[in-house]
Amino acid sequence: MNTKLLSLHHLIKATILFGFAMYIVYLVKTDNILYYIAPRMVDYVKWSAVGFYAIAVYQVYQTIRTFWGSKAACDCDHDHTPSRSVLKNALIYGLFCFPLLLGFALPDTTMGSSLAAKKGMNLSSANSVKKETSSNATALSESLSAPGATATAPSTPGIGSLTPVPSPSGNSAGAGNAAGTTAGSSAGAGSSAKSSTDPDEMFPSDKFTQHYAAYAKQLYQDGGVIPVKEELFLETLTTVDLYLDKFVGKKMQLTGFVYREDDMKNTQFVVGRFTIQCCSADASPYGVLVDYDRAEQFADDSWVTVTGTIQQTKFNDMDIMLLKVEKITKAEPAKAQYVYPNFDFGA
Repeated sequence: MNTKLLSLHHLIKATILFGFAMYIVYLVKTDNILYYIAPRMVDYVKWSAVGFYAIAVYQVYQTIRTFWGSKAACDCDHDHTPSRSVLKNALIYGLFCFPLLLGFALPDTTMGSSLAAKKGMNLSSANSVKKETSSNATALSESLSAPGATATAPSTPGIGSLTPVPSPSGNSAGAGNAAGTTAGSSAGAGSSAKSSTDPDEMFPSDKFTQHYAAYAKQLYQDGGVIPVKEELFLETLTTVDLYLDKFVGKKMQLTGFVYREDDMKNTQFVVGRFTIQCCSADASPYGVLVDYDRAEQFADDSWVTVTGTIQQTKFNDMDIMLLKVEKITKAEPAKAQYVYPNFDFGA
């Protein structure tokens, strides 16, 4: 291939690499990078920009070197000469240029109601925790029913022991109950725990829920309004949802965007936020159903701060938390509009 044409290929590669590096720098400088990835991933993306710059500089060096007639040789017996087909080259370079052009051309916007409707708003944030506890109890039941299984109780009660371990719902239904024991005694223990004022009895736990139980005791004993802080958004909702019967009548305050579904009442909407673990691809909407007489005053995707009394209701045949609004105000969208798992929770 003509050295001038080959140098053009190196120049195109350098331009594309510089473009990606500049786009990352733009996102970081404007903080718009938080629309796409979680804060803990930002440093990795910054380092990738440095890598793009370094490779782009090398491609510029190759451009100059090749232009003056010197071609690199790696002695690997492979032909690294680019294709002479214009269409093939256009398609290959287009795979890199197209997303880069979209990044610069399209506005950086946050996710809202339209995406929440597609993904499905999660109104019971404790579901995943309950499923883990339930699946563990099922696995224990199957292991005990296997031939040769013995019912020996370990000295330390736990999720794998036969000593009854209180479940998060407040009943004293442990592994033994899951293995087939009658529910009568556990129901009695559940009613006893429910009437107790001892926090340890009010908020029973196993190894999957011990951190939530500890946080539930803190929230219950603090009194006053339960604040749903951004740094503990999902953890707070999960804790209250997990022990919902103990928090009925308590007050809660949270901020988020307004979301509605067709089968909701005119007085109802959801105050929600998107949670992200790694990037926008794994975003999931979580929220709390609220009830307010003048709910129609607030448009979809507008931001509000709501203070209300925690109640329990049914929605789509599921028991969920309901916030009976006592105070509601318009709010400015948060600078970082998404919330993230707190990996220090329970540490």
